[in-house]
Amino acid sequence: MDPDKPVLKSTSSSESDTLENQTSSSSLPSIQYSAILVPHDGSELSDRALGHACYLSKLSGAEIIILNVIEHVKNTDSSALTVTSKEGPDKSNENVGITLDGGLKEMVDRKIRLCKQSGVKSQISYKIQTDRPPYDEIISLSEEKNVDLIVMASSRISSSIKVFGSITRKVIDNAKKPVLVIHEHEQK
Repeated sequence: MDPDKPVLKSTSSSESDTLENQTSSSSLPSIQYSAILVPHDGSELSDRALGHACYLSKLSGAEIIILNVIEHVKNTDSSALTVTSKEGPDKSNENVGITLDGGLKEMVDRKIRLCKQSGVKSQISYKIQTDRPPYDEIISLSEEKNVDLIVMASSRISSSIKVFGSITRKVIDNAKKPVLVIHEHEQK
């Protein structure tokens, strides 16, 4: 008999029933998402992460919180701007809680519209922050809002960047909640 080869053993029906009962009696924990945080940098890859969050929101009814952190803003008030869609039958942009101007308004409207068009029925919030580094803001907001999941994009990291660490890596290492990372597909 070869010790490296697995040995197949036939089991009686009573042994098999016992295994089945053990498996069914130990169940997986129930997972319910009520809030999903999506850090978004305006890229197509972040839009893909938002798409995943929309899918999960449709399944669970979870609120989606989109966070955009603007770095290196000089002479800007460090207060945050929050834009929230209101639930209701009216699908116009008049359901946005705060009035914005210019390109920022277009970006916020576009992201909220994408979520609604994908079938998200729950609340969608958009938060823009200019205060701290992105990973600090992501961790802070995830704790403040007690989110159940962080869904974020990450491009493939080159070896030189790995040494210093990426935003995604810092979030994974410091978040107290699960992080779903959406990678870009390699072109073939």
